[in-house]
Amino acid sequence: MKYKCLIVDDEAPAHKVLHSHISKIEQLEIAGDVYDGKEAIDFMIKTKVDILFLDIEMPKLSGLELMQCLPYHTPIILTTAYSNFGFEAYQNDVVDYLLKPISFPRFLKSINKVIKIIGTEKEPVKFPDIELKYEGILKVINTKNILFIEAVGNYIKIHLENEKPMLVTQTLKYIGSLLPPHYFTRIHKSYIVKREAIMDIKKTEITLTNKAILPIGRKYSVLLE
Repeated sequence: MKYKCLIVDDEAPAHKVLHSHISKIEQLEIAGDVYDGKEAIDFMIKTKVDILFLDIEMPKLSGLELMQCLPYHTPIILTTAYSNFGFEAYQNDVVDYLLKPISFPRFLKSINKVIKIIGTEKEPVKFPDIELKYEGILKVINTKNILFIEAVGNYIKIHLENEKPMLVTQTLKYIGSLLPPHYFTRIHKSYIVKREAIMDIKKTEITLTNKAILPIGRKYSVLLE
């Protein structure tokens, strides 16, 4: 089996190094080369990739921001010249964290970890159920019924299709980690929306199927183009 690799880095020399390393491993093949986060999302929507080599410091959308809005789950190996992003990498469940310049032995160690993980993963449910504590009890929510989620102070408000909104003690980052990324998008520091619920997109706002109008954050607008 061949594993398709996507390289996301704004510097051509980094692509060259990874091309060289990938060419030495029979199980790997290069699916594509992109140079910013928006290109990565467009590519992944059209083409399924198995491994993502992701730089952190990039224009428009950083690697850490991109990880919050990938169209589907795929193992990530961060490639960076900076050593101070280890905690963020750990929080985002990346498989490995490679410091440039990347040696082939270190690269090979990462690939062995990724292949082992891919071998044990199962295909995720498109719209999984999630459990959240609401008014003192554990409530099961099917994510397909969520229109959008709003950060409200130390709470999040979950807006559902046919029920009243739920106010839950939780963070937007946490709830975002539970949602299927192909179907939900962060559009603002305070909002996550279901893509299917978007009816209209303007420069600074979107309109949803329930007529709600939500602002688009500047750094997130690239995700809706």
